[in-house]
Amino acid sequence: MSLDFQADQRLPQEPPLRRLGTYEIEGVLGQGAAATVYRARRTDGVAVAFKVLHRAAGANAKIRDAFQHEARILLKLNHPNVLRAHDAGLIDGYFYMALTLVEGQTVEELLTHTKKLGETPAIDIAIQMTSALAYLHELGIVHRDIKPANILLNTRKRAILFDFGAAIDLRVEQPVPGEVYGTPAFLAPEQARGDAQIDGRADLYALGVTLYRMVAGRKPFYGSRGEVLEAHLLTPPPPPSDFAYVSPALEAVILKAMAKEPDARFQNAADMAAALEAARLAPATPQPELPKRILDWLRNAISPGE
Repeated sequence: MSLDFQADQRLPQEPPLRRLGTYEIEGVLGQGAAATVYRARRTDGVAVAFKVLHRAAGANAKIRDAFQHEARILLKLNHPNVLRAHDAGLIDGYFYMALTLVEGQTVEELLTHTKKLGETPAIDIAIQMTSALAYLHELGIVHRDIKPANILLNTRKRAILFDFGAAIDLRVEQPVPGEVYGTPAFLAPEQARGDAQIDGRADLYALGVTLYRMVAGRKPFYGSRGEVLEAHLLTPPPPPSDFAYVSPALEAVILKAMAKEPDARFQNAADMAAALEAARLAPATPQPELPKRILDWLRNAISPGE
C-alpha cells in the first residue's frame, strides 16, 4: 500500500507551510493523511513538486521509515518515464522530497472524464510503462502499485510512473511474508497472497489490469477487499471484450499479462512491449454496428423451431 494508506487516519491536520529551508512554497497540489505535496520553487527558480511529511506522521517510525525508503529508491532513478527526485532530507523537523513538477493529469483522472480510452492511446501508455518497468526491473526494483492513478500524463502525452511508496528493492530486501502491499484491484496473485518472493512479473500483471481498465472502461473484479483479492487468486478475468470493443490481438496481450501463474505471463517488460507493438500493428477488425450485433445475438439465442 502507499504511504498515505499506511498512515493513521486520525493524525492531526497541519496548516500549510509557506517556506521550508531554501524552498519557497507557492501552493498546495495535493494532501493526504501523512503528507502534503506543494508546488515550490528552488533558489535557482526551478519549480518542483515538494512532498512534505506532516510532523505528526514523521514522529511515527513506520510512516517515517516508509517515506525515507521511497526517497532512497527515487533518488537512484533517472528515466524519462519515471518521476525523478532531485533532493530529499530533513529541514526544521520536516522530512521532504523535491520531485520533478509534472503539468498534466493522471490516467485515472482522464478515465474519470472519458470512462475508457481508445486502443491506440491505451497501447501507447502501456508501451511507455513497459519502458519504465524494464528499467526498474533491471535495477531489481518492483513498483508493486501499478495502476492508472499512479501514471501521470504530461502535456506532451508522456506517461510518467510515480508513487513508489510500495516499491521494493530486491537487491537489498525481500517482501515480508503475509503482508499485502499495493491496491487490491490491481494486485497480482502472489501479491494478494502476501508471498515471500515476487519479481517484476507482478508489475506486468498490474499493467495488464491497467490496460483492461483503459480499454474496457471497468476493472476485471469488483467487490469487497477480500472478494477482490480472492478473485485475483481464483477467478479467470472476464474478457475485456465482454464490456467494450477490444481487438483480439490486444485482448490476448491483456489476458496473458493477467495469467494467474507468473510463468504463464510475459517474462519481462520487453516481451510485453513487443506484444503490444504487434497488437498496435495488427490489421483492424471492423467493429460490428450495434443493431447487427443485437440481431446476431438474438438469432444465436433462439434455436430453430422455437
